[in-house]
Amino acid sequence: MSSKQTSSARNRAERAIVTAAVSVWARDRTATLPQIAEAAEVGRTTLHRYFPEREGLLRAATEHALEVIGGAIAEAEPDKGHPLQAMRRVVAALASASEAIMFVFGDQSLVRDVVPTAEPDLPAPHDPVIELIRRGQAEGVFDDQLSAEWMQQVLWGVSYTAFEQVEQGTLAKFDVAATVTRTLEQGITAQSSGRAEAEQQS
Repeated sequence: MSSKQTSSARNRAERAIVTAAVSVWARDRTATLPQIAEAAEVGRTTLHRYFPEREGLLRAATEHALEVIGGAIAEAEPDKGHPLQAMRRVVAALASASEAIMFVFGDQSLVRDVVPTAEPDLPAPHDPVIELIRRGQAEGVFDDQLSAEWMQQVLWGVSYTAFEQVEQGTLAKFDVAATVTRTLEQGITAQSSGRAEAEQQS
């Protein structure tokens, strides 16, 4: 086997381990390395060759999960088209990355350990979802009486809850995007907000 083929095989094995870790730990954070090796369909010796310690695999899995989530959001092109349609694409994209989201947001300390905290005098990292929400607010589509950061947290929270319900068998996987979208649109669109205020005043 050539050095190029050997490198490719190593990359596939490492990626299989990391992907399996995200999937397994998304459902059971106490799962052992042997369980992950079984899910990745590799031997325990192979897993330990790449990740001798659990912490190393946790970090690699977190980095991979964040890449998956970021890639899914980027593919949704939140900066294009009508804000409401863009948000629906983002919701569908998050549904496609449900395992990664459940893994990362099941333990916020994972993100803190992997993503460095920005210095106070540096600009905040680019966040396409926040920018989408602010664009929607500027265009009168999303409620400008709520902060973009709050809406984003609602998006993550509702999505995570939907993914949990899929795991519990109380929500069908194919209903996730529609359920999350309906929940959000009833709560963050400017038009819905105006109707609710009018009803309260009447």
